[in-house]
Amino acid sequence: MGIFEKLMKIDRRYIFVMIAVAIILPTIYEVRMKIDISEPVKRIYDRVESLKPGSVVLISNDYDPAAKAELYPMTLAVLRHCFRKNLKVLAMNLWPQGAGLVRMALSTAAKEYKKENGSDYVFLGYKPGGAVVIIGMGQNLLGTFPKDADSKPLAELPLIKEKGIKTLKDIPLVIAIGAGVPGIDAWVVYGKDQYGFSLVGGCTGVMATDYYPYLNSGQLSGLMGGLKGAAEYETLVGRPDEATRNMSPQSFSHLVIIAFVILGNIALIVEKSKKKRR
Repeated sequence: MGIFEKLMKIDRRYIFVMIAVAIILPTIYEVRMKIDISEPVKRIYDRVESLKPGSVVLISNDYDPAAKAELYPMTLAVLRHCFRKNLKVLAMNLWPQGAGLVRMALSTAAKEYKKENGSDYVFLGYKPGGAVVIIGMGQNLLGTFPKDADSKPLAELPLIKEKGIKTLKDIPLVIAIGAGVPGIDAWVVYGKDQYGFSLVGGCTGVMATDYYPYLNSGQLSGLMGGLKGAAEYETLVGRPDEATRNMSPQSFSHLVIIAFVILGNIALIVEKSKKKRR
């Protein structure tokens, strides 16, 4: 039996073992890869940098724990950037399952930069309705969110009173980090196009190509795609963390998969040519 015939009949468990090795070894030895910065991610960083200290940024975290590996690092990196710039942050969810992750990210970043809940950031929490919530915020933010996630009256919080925030028109930048619907699409159609704020986004890797039309049309000013996008933003902020660490295991496992795909196709072609000669 030739090598290609053996390859066609290889036990799939060997493939699983090789992928496991490709993930485990870079993790144990902390192999770091060079992170090249793409233009869409750089645009987000530049847009945040362009804001004056004290400006308000709304971060909508529209994902659940299933997308944590890719999207939570984006949320944390963006919060660190905003707090470093002394920007005020409003955080919210259009997905109920992600509220705990947002609280965790806010707590981590706020502790690092000594920011206070109510005056430096406010967590609005989850509100059902998707697009209806966005439209409501565009017309009357305090009417849509009368209280924050801790049941404190929003109108009485120092951040809201100081900045006089009444609608989405009072917010210069919205960062939508999402894994589906409702998410970036809703913020484009019912938010950006209606109320004119700048909009940037972050999404899972498999969804990134869906949003490039918005990027090319200017409806999105920037985009982070998947774990690589998160790692790029961590690099720009100067705080390499979870996404940067996970880039090596992801890349090596992808290389193993690609190698088997190539070898499998070569083996198939060779076997077909042998059958024709027979």
